[in-house]
Amino acid sequence: MRAALAILAVALVAVPAADGYRNPTAGKALVLQVKGMHRAKVKRNVVYQRSPKLRMDVYRPRNTRGRLPAVLLGGPPGSGRTSGQKVGWAQLIAASGLSAVAFDIRSDGRLQSPRNPALDVQSAIAYVRSHSKRLGIDPNRLCTLGFSAPWHLWATMRDPQSWLRCNVVYYEPLDFQSPALGDEFSALTYLRRSPGSIPPMLVVKAGRDANEGIDESIDRFQAAATELHADIRVVTDPEAAHAFDVGPRTARARAVVKQTLRFLKARLAPPLPVTESCATKAEKASALRFFADDDTPLLGVVVGSGSRGVVLAHGQNLGFCEWLPYARQLAATGYRVLAYNSRSGIRVDADIPATVEALRRTGSPHVIVMGSSAGAIAALIGSTALASAPAAVVSLSAPASFGPLNALPAVARLRAPTFFAASENNDPFVGDARALYAASVAPDKRLEILPGAAHGSAMLSDPAFRARVEAFIGSH
Repeated sequence: MRAALAILAVALVAVPAADGYRNPTAGKALVLQVKGMHRAKVKRNVVYQRSPKLRMDVYRPRNTRGRLPAVLLGGPPGSGRTSGQKVGWAQLIAASGLSAVAFDIRSDGRLQSPRNPALDVQSAIAYVRSHSKRLGIDPNRLCTLGFSAPWHLWATMRDPQSWLRCNVVYYEPLDFQSPALGDEFSALTYLRRSPGSIPPMLVVKAGRDANEGIDESIDRFQAAATELHADIRVVTDPEAAHAFDVGPRTARARAVVKQTLRFLKARLAPPLPVTESCATKAEKASALRFFADDDTPLLGVVVGSGSRGVVLAHGQNLGFCEWLPYARQLAATGYRVLAYNSRSGIRVDADIPATVEALRRTGSPHVIVMGSSAGAIAALIGSTALASAPAAVVSLSAPASFGPLNALPAVARLRAPTFFAASENNDPFVGDARALYAASVAPDKRLEILPGAAHGSAMLSDPAFRARVEAFIGSH
């Protein structure tokens, strides 16, 4: 317990001292400066709590109208809304097209009892939601960004809500405990309690944080998140010290701040709509929205239920409608199936890890990946990027290479059971299937060459072949 308190005590004094708001120079300490960020429109001195009296400043892009999604800026006890750090981040967020809320958090000298600053965060969030129209904020699209202290996580992870789209954590102890309250303020506690429902989280780690125990707590949190398939990403600046976002201005520090902005903008963007007429009303309602590691938004339709999952990756320019009829057939036999739309462009392999993890995270821990044509090469390559491999991979007419993608090195690493298939008159895919099978190191691998020229998912129109594929799926 003493160690945890010592970690937090050092962290709280490690953030640079507050300075007054002197527009346009305030916030200049932030490592990333962009043109026009100091010209944000600010609604100042909004009282969000009467006893004790605490205020907030709301930042918006200049010359914008309507309600905007917002990022609430947390921090350690005693951190004011006019600190150089909060002002800099608020200006930068506003320059990115979002709203930002910098708010006071009362000082609490008794680190053994952190409830007061946590309650202040809770009050600030509640005020923003209840006064959203006056503040010009969309109450259903909020994120938090906190520094050094985990109070904002107590306010958002205990009882996850759909309007809270994400949490961003900069160098915070994530398994903090206090003598008076135990693990009530431990993010790790809430992660383990509901890994599938907590908001997506970006955790930023300073590789040379002098505050003993913070980096270790982040490592423990990351290990648990990986095991539980939670929507958690950890980004590290290996050479950085605590509070590196306010200096020195290294290229890596600026890159981390840019990645943070990208993460926030992606989670706060309007959700992708399901416009495809192939989906029923119920299927549209079951849409699953998630993000690849580069923050590309992805969308899929889930049919069926249960712990056994199948991800279906479509061919080039086809979308999930290619797979939806077959997804329904699989669902009828007891599988939970996710047919999704891949990104535009060639790097469709980058979508596979996020898609598999989305299905795992939402209730199907045992997942098989099946792909058609471009989706098949995506399945073979993308499956190698997962922390834990899928239960099996089914490749229907995968090309050995596709633009910058090369599946031969991937199958030389992929040890998950793998089913390769192509049609004998479907050149060059039949030769590619044989080459991929030969290069595969999977102890359990199979090669099927069908008569005719059917390509990709069309091969499943052969009842005998479909039965063999489904027997392979069922056995894994």
